[in-house]
Amino acid sequence: MAGVLEGVFPPLVTPFTAAGQVDHAAFQANLESYSGAGLAGSLVLGSNGEAHVLDESEKLQLIASARRGTKGMLLAGCGLEATDATTVLVKKAAAAGADLALLLPPHYFRARTDDDLLRRHYETVAEASPIPVLFYSVPAVTGVTLSPGLAKALAAHPRVAGVKESTGDMALLGRLKAAVPDAFAIVCGSGPVYYPALCLGARAGILAIACCLPEGSVALHDAFTAADHARARRLQEALAPLATAVTVTHGVPGLKAAMTLNGLSGGWPRAPLAPVTPAVYEELRVLLARTKDSLASLSA
Repeated sequence: MAGVLEGVFPPLVTPFTAAGQVDHAAFQANLESYSGAGLAGSLVLGSNGEAHVLDESEKLQLIASARRGTKGMLLAGCGLEATDATTVLVKKAAAAGADLALLLPPHYFRARTDDDLLRRHYETVAEASPIPVLFYSVPAVTGVTLSPGLAKALAAHPRVAGVKESTGDMALLGRLKAAVPDAFAIVCGSGPVYYPALCLGARAGILAIACCLPEGSVALHDAFTAADHARARRLQEALAPLATAVTVTHGVPGLKAAMTLNGLSGGWPRAPLAPVTPAVYEELRVLLARTKDSLASLSA
């Protein structure tokens, strides 16, 4: 297995121009800004990367670009609806430099998508994959819940590295952890609950807030690792409001706006998504400033 899946990974946004083209210079500028933040690597082509509106050529170019600019492990979102198409994309992602493939479950026919179907899909992809795979539990998007029983079954495969659990449901995360061996990575995908997820056994986070405030996100992880729970809790409290705003409240357009406000290159979202309104932009400006003040006071 390539590397250790531990620490904080930003789910890289894909900056677009106003005309809807991928802004590769802005993408690289963000990676350069992240280089000294202590991140464990990065995820390209996740939900925050708007992978669903990218064609295959764009995806492979972004993987190659992310490989050049990422220190540490590179994860790439490769989940498609068809098992064969997913397998092909995983192989191409590996050839472009990805260390691990994140697999969104097939979900178009979600009423017929049960644990048996998902197990066949994931095991087929994992068996053919040249790199480890991580399955992705995000029922708010897919309508598909990946159960502890399925996690236990898939954990037996040598190329299934773990699960990115993005529900924010700590009871579910606890059940997943109890069902799998220690070598199977539980990765938290929800910044507002990263500290409690670590307490329950998660060992990594793929956190949207890390795209905007990578140092603060890493500081939380480091405080937990050092058993400084009082500091970790305070950092979580400081980060949670903005982490919520750039995910469940305002989504990708909100995350991109917050990044731009913090001197990074958020870029435009790709249509049909639209940029945030001026009122939301101002809301995010105030919230970002408040968050940065809180983080600064914790570092003083």
